[in-house]
Amino acid sequence: MARISPSPIIGAVALLTLSACGLSGTTQPTVSGTAQRGSPQFTAYVAADFATALAWSPDGRLFYAERAGTIRTFDGKTSRVFATVSASTSGERGLLGLAVSPSFQSDHFVYAFYSRADDESRQRVVRWTDQGGSGARLTTIIDNLPAGDDCCHKGGRLAFGPDDKLYVTLGENHVAAEAQRSTSLRGKVLRYNPDGSVPGDNPFGSSNPVWAIGLRNPFGLAFSADGRLFVTDNGPTGDAGTPGSGWDEVDQVVRGGNSQWPTCYGNGIHLQGSQCAGTPPTYQSGNSTLVPTGATFVSAQGPAGYVGDFVFCSYDQSRLKVLSPDGTRLLSDGPRCQLDVKEGPDHALYMSDTSAIYRFGA
Repeated sequence: MARISPSPIIGAVALLTLSACGLSGTTQPTVSGTAQRGSPQFTAYVAADFATALAWSPDGRLFYAERAGTIRTFDGKTSRVFATVSASTSGERGLLGLAVSPSFQSDHFVYAFYSRADDESRQRVVRWTDQGGSGARLTTIIDNLPAGDDCCHKGGRLAFGPDDKLYVTLGENHVAAEAQRSTSLRGKVLRYNPDGSVPGDNPFGSSNPVWAIGLRNPFGLAFSADGRLFVTDNGPTGDAGTPGSGWDEVDQVVRGGNSQWPTCYGNGIHLQGSQCAGTPPTYQSGNSTLVPTGATFVSAQGPAGYVGDFVFCSYDQSRLKVLSPDGTRLLSDGPRCQLDVKEGPDHALYMSDTSAIYRFGA
């Protein structure tokens, strides 16, 4: 899911062998560094088995996707199964993305991205209608998205934009050259209508879902209040002679944009071709390995000390990373976070690791 190498997954197979941190009553993850600003408290919210993706419905329920194939809801008191899919969990595959329709109050649609168990080389996006708290009328809206034949670089994040279009991330499946080809879906941010059709105003043709190119394994996907789109992209791990760690990125994604991979990585380090193609990242981690995963922008009503910031989870460091609103400066480390982070209707931040979902707020 995250780094495209066989090390820590969401970025790797090794993820599956790591023991999860328990939800004991006396031992809670702590907040480190300068993130101890204001009065937010960090508490366990609900147990969850590798909750790769979180999404809130307008009625106040938290939807969460567990990597092995179960989507659950939690209303603050009771957790219940919403739907299940037959997902492969080989390598970085799994149930990887989740989104609630921006028109949920009228259409009751819930979307998910998963790697197919019946064909591990393919992935799909599906949609349910919420009926009485359970998923009904399962519909495949996008199928045969490439997953490749090896372990890694699957992407899998979903988000609706301010244009009410569905944005999807796909890794380059360890076929780096495909990231620069607008005719390939690998290493891209894709843009669809909510029914899975392709919008006529996409930049590379009316039948091409590609919105932006040049990504390695984009996992976090977040829109700001003013409509900017940022992704977290996992840095190279020895691919094509690159270093074995570090150089994770945050990229601002624009219509028809190019985030450089594999022509360059990090702060303009040249790798292939005569020059760097496209636009460098807003932030890169240098030699420090983060394995960035889920991301969000904190609203004006968010936790004290985090208002407006761009935040994402680090699987490798098990911390929330707090960046400036323009995504250029690392400000601090927040509390424990490995897989996803979303702001709730109460404006607290909710974040997941391999065993639980936590609440961070007043």
